[in-house]
Amino acid sequence: MGTLNGKTAIVTGSTSGIGLACVQAYASDGANVVINGMGAPGDVEKTRAAIERDFFVKAIYSPADMTKPSEIV
Repeated sequence: MGTLNGKTAIVTGSTSGIGLACVQAYASDGANVVINGMGAPGDVEKTRAAIERDFFVKAIYSPADMTKPSEIV
């Protein structure tokens, strides 16, 4: 069991690169994750589904633009 079981991590800019690596690290330690960032919808969905499949956690995607407070819910 991971030390983050039952926790949720929200990582902005996490559809690729360092942000995605952070999401994967949290998920590997048992955290459910919220992925946020830009990308082609199909690519983002593949990434989200792979995290759920590979780490047995819940992963959701938020397309909110963090530079726009009205999109942050």
